[in-house]
Amino acid sequence: MSFRDLRRYESQKAAYDNYKAWQALSPDAKQAAFAAITDETKRAKPERILGYLSPFNQVGATLKYIRMPVLKKVQEGQGAGVGNSLGTALDAFYIDDTESVPVGGAIDHKRFKAARLSYTARASFSKKNSRITKRAYLKPDVDTYSAPFGQSVAGQTYEAALIIITPLADTWREGAVLPAKRSYKFTPEGA
Repeated sequence: MSFRDLRRYESQKAAYDNYKAWQALSPDAKQAAFAAITDETKRAKPERILGYLSPFNQVGATLKYIRMPVLKKVQEGQGAGVGNSLGTALDAFYIDDTESVPVGGAIDHKRFKAARLSYTARASFSKKNSRITKRAYLKPDVDTYSAPFGQSVAGQTYEAALIIITPLADTWREGAVLPAKRSYKFTPEGA
C-alpha cells in the first residue's frame, strides 16, 4: 500500500463502508435497491420474433437455415429508433416471420451462436446516486439493441458481410447529435 492510498482513505471511507453494507445484503434486497433507482419506462425492450438466418460460408446442398429469435424489423416503444436503424442495416442478413420461409425449411440448433451487431445510443445525462456507494454520478439514458445475422447470399464470408454492414453502422453512428453519442459493436459467429 502506498502513501497515496493512505491519503485517499479518509475521502473514500464512507463509500467503502456503503460498499461493504451492499455486499452484506441478500440478493432480494439488492434487487429491490436496483429497482428503486431504475426507471423501467426508459429501458429499451427489443421485440424479437422467430426467424431464420444462414451461417456464413455455406453453398449449394450444404446451405442450411437456422430457426432462432431475431429482431423484429419494426420496433415500438423506448429506443425504437435505435432498433429500427439496426433492423434496416441487417435487413438482408436474416429473415423474420413477415417474409417467406426459406426453401427447405430450417433446423433448430440451440448451441449455434450467430454473429451479432449491437447499436447503443447514449442520450442526456442526469445526476443519480449509486445504489452501492451512495455517491452521485452522471447516468446517461442508454438504449441498446442487438441482433443476430448471417450470410445474405450463399458462400458469403463474415468479412464480406462486414464490408456491406460497416458503412451503414458508421453512417448511423455519425448521425448522432451532441450531446448524444452512438456506438456499435460486432461479435463474430461462434463467439
